Amino acid sequence: MNELRSAPNGLPPDTPPIVDTGIAPSPSGGLHPFLKALLYLIGYVVVLLAVSVLLAMVGGILVGMGAFELPPMDQEIAALDMENAIEILAPFLLPLAILSGLYTLAYTWAFMRLVDRKPLRSLGLWFRPGWFGDFAKGGGLAVLILAIIFAFSLITGSIRVEGLARPAPETTNVLGYLLGAIVGFFFVGLYEEVMFRGYILQRLAERAGKPMAIVIASIIFAFLHVFNPGSDPFGIFNTVIIGVLLSVLYFRTRSLWMPVGFHFAWNFFLGYVYSMPVSGLPLHGLLDVTEVDPQSRVSGGSYGPEAGLACTIALAIWGAWLIWKRTGRSHRDAR
Repeated sequence: MNELRSAPNGLPPDTPPIVDTGIAPSPSGGLHPFLKALLYLIGYVVVLLAVSVLLAMVGGILVGMGAFELPPMDQEIAALDMENAIEILAPFLLPLAILSGLYTLAYTWAFMRLVDRKPLRSLGLWFRPGWFGDFAKGGGLAVLILAIIFAFSLITGSIRVEGLARPAPETTNVLGYLLGAIVGFFFVGLYEEVMFRGYILQRLAERAGKPMAIVIASIIFAFLHVFNPGSDPFGIFNTVIIGVLLSVLYFRTRSLWMPVGFHFAWNFFLGYVYSMPVSGLPLHGLLDVTEVDPQSRVSGGSYGPEAGLACTIALAIWGAWLIWKRTGRSHRDAR
């Protein structure tokens, strides 16, 4: 008669193995996994906002004490058009982008160490072999898609190129402005990807699966663009699609460097090279581009190409290519 032997952990031998997911125990007990994910995200966002408000209060106190001065303004920034407001705040844009990037990295690192019990590198942001190749591939993909958008806008006559422009404000050194744009857009892409394709997307995927995680993270990402100048439903729809495709880039590589590279190159080439608004924010670029019809649905109006039909078409082509590539691979594997 055979004896029933216990597994090394004291369980019967037919007990399914326990898989260590690396997720810290949740204080939510027996809640549905999706609700557990929401608790993590609510905590992440609420604490982030609380710390941000605290830092803003400290900054206000320092300004009041005369620690540093804001540029003189004849009228409230809220009453200015966006181009003039950016001109006034120009000295602070680069430091703000850098500080936002460093702050988001530090906050996410601390939150993950204290709550998730996981290192920041688990999000896929690490200098592993091939990281720069992923970054460059993401950037190259953004350049290609923007070239399609720009060409389509030219062919349809929604924009016209008058020639070259001075890619910096009149009182600003061109090289300094270029380096500032590179550094600033890099940090913007870095901290937005850490938040949306990093913590938010991945925590949702762990608890609720990839499809739901991609949809929810992309909607949250697009929602934060609602407050940008010139934002409209079409632009928000395109931003959701961009969020979905950036999520796909992460899941294909399990690295944030490809989404970061795409995000950086998209903003930089759209604003600095093509001189078109980046999510409603006008910049000084290399080309002197005139919008033939400011209300054109092709070029996106004051919000920029991200709210245009040309962007929708380019993104649809990219999405179709990804689906075709995945379907083709599945067919080859099935043979």
